Amino acid sequence: MLLVDTADQNAILDALKFPGVQGFTTNPTLIARAAGAEALSLDEYVAAARKLCGMSAKIGAIRQLMIQAVGGPDETRRQAILYLDDLKTAREKKLWIKLAPTAPSLACCRALKDIGCASLATAVFTAAQAYVAMEAGADGVAVYLGRLMRRERDWEKQLESVAAIVKSADRTLLLASFPDRQTVEAGLRYSHDITAPPSVLNEVLTSALSQEAIEAFDKRILMER
Repeated sequence: MLLVDTADQNAILDALKFPGVQGFTTNPTLIARAAGAEALSLDEYVAAARKLCGMSAKIGAIRQLMIQAVGGPDETRRQAILYLDDLKTAREKKLWIKLAPTAPSLACCRALKDIGCASLATAVFTAAQAYVAMEAGADGVAVYLGRLMRRERDWEKQLESVAAIVKSADRTLLLASFPDRQTVEAGLRYSHDITAPPSVLNEVLTSALSQEAIEAFDKRILMER
């Protein structure tokens, strides 16, 4: 699963032209940024997220969308119901509700499943967090790989532990927070489910060796003419 990490509708539409992109994932920071604001009220946030759902319902190429829940369990369920209603004409799409790795948030996993949403525990950095998320019924966890690599010297060991727990539960490990193509390369050793910002998405096919080979192909064609 390859997703673009943004709330900007134009950026999402552009990213869908990239081979393999199935949809998008977003959060309050990205939604506020797309609205040109530092912060949004709860109502403004939900309204912006609903616009993304409405757009997604009309675009066949969007098969996966992930939206962060804000507030307590009751508010999380309310938001999920609203988003599902906006997607009611496109039930084949998979809506993921992103949850913080806290006890109140993870307690929502079963209720979200009952109404037809997948749940993703996000900002997971430890094996213990991943374990509790799996036991709570989360359909996946998201690890901010770039941040983990910057903060933890033994990031590989930590990520291996998280990946093993998620794999044993047969759930999804989504890797995020990619500052560059090199971090994507490192992450692909642990999961093929990633979300990257538009700038990094545009870099993933770059390779000096590939460029040399392509230029050689072009040159050969010119020579034969």
